[in-house]
Amino acid sequence: MNSDYKGEIRGILLVSFFIMVVPLIFFPKDFGLKVDWLLPLLFALELGWYMLIFFILFSKASALKVFLFAWTTLGYRIGLGIGFGIFLLIMFSLPLSFSLKLGIFQYMPAFLLQALMSPFVLKSPFETFVRRAKGVKKMPIEFQKKETEPFPSTFASERSKEKLDGEGAVSPQKEIKVIRGTNLESVLHYLREYAGVKAAVLVDSEGLVVAKDSSSDFDPEKIASFARCLKEANDQTLHRMGEKASERIGIYTSDLWICLNQVDNFTLVVMSDRQTDELLSVRILQSTGMIKKFLTERYQPNILKVVEE
Repeated sequence: MNSDYKGEIRGILLVSFFIMVVPLIFFPKDFGLKVDWLLPLLFALELGWYMLIFFILFSKASALKVFLFAWTTLGYRIGLGIGFGIFLLIMFSLPLSFSLKLGIFQYMPAFLLQALMSPFVLKSPFETFVRRAKGVKKMPIEFQKKETEPFPSTFASERSKEKLDGEGAVSPQKEIKVIRGTNLESVLHYLREYAGVKAAVLVDSEGLVVAKDSSSDFDPEKIASFARCLKEANDQTLHRMGEKASERIGIYTSDLWICLNQVDNFTLVVMSDRQTDELLSVRILQSTGMIKKFLTERYQPNILKVVEE
C-alpha cells in the first residue's frame, strides 16, 4: 500500500471519528428533530439520497456503480452509527441495544449529520475506483501486447535497411532509419533496470521502433505509434502558439508515468509506474546523453538532423 492510499485512509478515519464525536456534544438534545419512522422507510430514503448525490458527482458512471456506491455508503453510515452508539454506551452507561438504536437511527441529529457527510467522505475513494476502472479498460488497447503476436527480433523496416555508402555515411537526402541495436539496447536496458520502469523504446520520426527494452506485456510497436501521434499533436499546438517543438513531454495517468524525450530526430519513450520516484528523470537524462553520443559518433551530425520531405 503506497503513501497516497495510507494518507487517504487516515483522512477518512479522522473525519469518521469527528462525525461520531460531534453529536456527543449535544446529546441528549434532539432540537425537535425526533421522527418516528419505520426503519425500512428511513433506509430507503437514505439510499435515495445517496444515489442522488452520486448521480450528480459521477454523472458518467453507470447506474450499477451508483447503486453499489449508495449501498456501500449506507454500510459506512451504519458503521458510524454503531461507533456513535458505542460512545453512548461508554460515556452515558446506557444499555447496549438502546445505545445502538440511538446511534444508528433514533437520535436524529447524529443520523442527519452522518447521512449528510457520508457520501462526501467516500467521494475520494470512489473517484479513485472509477479512474482505475477506466485505466484498466484502456490499457490493453493502447499498450498491452497480445500473447499470440510474435515478438520481432529486429524493428527495422525494409526502408530502414538502406546501405551506407563507401565511407559509412548515409545519403543526406534520406533520414536514417536503422541503427545497429546492440549498443542502443544496452542503454535502454540501463533504463529498464530502474525499479518501476516498464518499457524503454527509441522511436524514429515515422513511428518505427529503432531499439527497445520492455516487459512482455507492453508492445513496443503500439508504444511507438502512440508516441508519434502524441508528439505531432503537441508540436502542432506549440507551433500555433509560436513556440518551437517540444523537447520533453511528461504524462501521468492513474497507473503510469509516460515520458517522451527528443534525441536529435528520434524520440525516447519511457513508461514506468506512476509511483516511480523522480530520480528516474536523472537516469533518463543520462540515457539521452548516451544515445546522442552514440548517434554522433556513428553518424555525421548533419545527417541526424535531416528530415525526409
